[in-house]
Amino acid sequence: MQQSNRLKWGITLCLLLLLMVVLGACGNAASTNEKTGTNDPSGLSKTVAMREYTDASGNKISIPVNPQRVVTTQYLDAMLALGVKPAGAASHLLEGDYLKGKIDGVADIGNPTNVEKVLELQPDLIITTEYTTPEVKEQLEKIAPTVVVSFGEGDVFKQLRNVAAVLGKDKEAEQWIANLDKKAAEGRKKLAGKFKKDETVTIYMAYDKNVLRVYGARNVGHVIYRSLELNPPEYIRQKLAKDPKFNYVYDVISMEKLPELSGDRIIMLVYDEASKDGMLREIEQSALWRNLPAVKNHKVYFIKADPWFTYSPLAVDQSLDEAVKMFSVDPK
Repeated sequence: MQQSNRLKWGITLCLLLLLMVVLGACGNAASTNEKTGTNDPSGLSKTVAMREYTDASGNKISIPVNPQRVVTTQYLDAMLALGVKPAGAASHLLEGDYLKGKIDGVADIGNPTNVEKVLELQPDLIITTEYTTPEVKEQLEKIAPTVVVSFGEGDVFKQLRNVAAVLGKDKEAEQWIANLDKKAAEGRKKLAGKFKKDETVTIYMAYDKNVLRVYGARNVGHVIYRSLELNPPEYIRQKLAKDPKFNYVYDVISMEKLPELSGDRIIMLVYDEASKDGMLREIEQSALWRNLPAVKNHKVYFIKADPWFTYSPLAVDQSLDEAVKMFSVDPK
C-alpha cells in the first residue's frame, strides 16, 4: 500500500515538473519574439510584429512590420501610389480634384492636425514631416509610433522611396518610378519636333494680389524640366546646376524681371480666382508683359494649381499627361 502511494506521488511530481518546464519554455519564447500585444476592434488580444526604424529626425522607433491603420499629415498621395489607403490624412491633402475616386473613406484629421481626431482613428502608425510642431508631435507619439519623413530634403522620388521604406513597399516604389520614367520617355517622343533645339520654357506662378514666382525643377517644374527635359532659361539653368538634389523650388520676383527671365515659351500657373483677379491681371495689363516675345508669338500656356502645384507622385503623373496634351497643340 505504501509502495503504491509512493508510486502515485512520484508520478504526480513528474507531471508537475513537466508542466513547469513547458510553461517556462512558452514564457521564454514570448519574451524573445520581437512582437507586441495589442487589442483589435473586437477587444481580442492579438500579436503584432514590430521592427526598428530610424526616421529623418534620427529617432529610432519601433514600428509595425505590416501597419494596418496609418495616419499621415502629408503623404496621402505617395501612400496611394504605393497601394496603401491611409485611415486619415490632413485636410489640405483631401482637397485636390485629381484624387477624386481614390480617397473615399479617408478621414479628415484637420490642418493643423486635430489630435483628438487622430486618437479616434486608433492608428497603429503615423507618418508626418519635419514641419510638425514639437508640441503636436509629442501628442501624436502618445497615440502611435510616429515617423518623420522629410518633405523639404530631396525630390518627389526620394519622398516616395522614404515613405515606402516605412511601409515596407520598396518594390512598389521602384516600379512606380520606372513606370513614370517610361511615360516620360513616351511623352518626349510624342513631342519630338514640337520644340526647336535651343527653345526655352519659363514657368511663372501668379499668386494672390501681388506675388509672382519663377520656378525651378521641383513642384510644377518637375514635369517640364525633368520628365520632358525641356530647356529652362539661363537664370534657372544656373540655379539647377548648383542644385543636384532639386531642393530649389522658386524665387519671388518683381515684374521688372519678366524681360530677363522669360523664355521662348511661358507657362503661367494661376493659383486661384483671387490670383486671376489680382496678380495675373496686373501682369497682363503691363507693357512689360505685352512686349515679351512669347506673348507676341502666342506661346503662353495657362495652367491651374490642381494638379500642377502639388508636389507628389500622382499629381506629377497627371501633370505629365496634361503637359504632353498641352504642348501637342498651339496655345490659344
